Amino acid sequence: MSSLSKTAKEGRVRDFSSITGASSADANRFLKASAWRLEAAIDAYYNQASAASAANPAVLRNLEALWAQYRDPASPEEIGMDGTTRYCEDLGVSLEDVVFLALAEFTGAPSMGKFAKQTWIRAWQGVGCDTLERQKRHIADLRAQLSNPDAFRRIYIFAFDYAKEPGQKSLHFEIAQELWKLLVPLDPASTTFSSVNLAAWIDFLAFKGGRAVSKDTWNLFLDFARSIDPDFGNYDEEGDGMAFSH
Repeated sequence: MSSLSKTAKEGRVRDFSSITGASSADANRFLKASAWRLEAAIDAYYNQASAASAANPAVLRNLEALWAQYRDPASPEEIGMDGTTRYCEDLGVSLEDVVFLALAEFTGAPSMGKFAKQTWIRAWQGVGCDTLERQKRHIADLRAQLSNPDAFRRIYIFAFDYAKEPGQKSLHFEIAQELWKLLVPLDPASTTFSSVNLAAWIDFLAFKGGRAVSKDTWNLFLDFARSIDPDFGNYDEEGDGMAFSH
């Protein structure tokens, strides 16, 4: 039996419905079956939708046709930068909007400005979104997910591998700071970490030499932003483990 309070359960129902667009009744059903674990319940919900969509060959045909509109003529298993730009314009999504990162994560995009056919088809087939209009509606769900701290963390962590140069282990400092400026102000759990704090942090890193940011540092920074005092009063340069790679 779950030890969550009634208020906590009601909060998870709201989060589930906000993220998936499901009714409160469905949210309750999936959450109860998943022992009130939000991410497990969401996975179960989408897995059920995926099975239903996979049984409908029309969904796959429609997605294949939609993919063909944007694919790279020289590499038909991927959508390149030109196709990505056109696709996002048709979806009404700016490449500079944080929801673009959520879209990239959702579809398993391999690197900046690209989509891979297999993961793109699987993702959209899984939620039954086989037209641009349906995908636009799901984009709204992806945007809503950004208000959930766990979902936001998933997008944040994804951004590192997505944005780094292929074959590199670290993220260029210039790219890291632009992503921090985009993501950190929107983190629902970094409520005391202001834009002034972020600017001070970036200045501090630049003073340290502006070296490439390692994956560990990237991941740890979100915890840092979520827990640090506004005046950096509880920051321990050695103890917080914020490391940099050359």
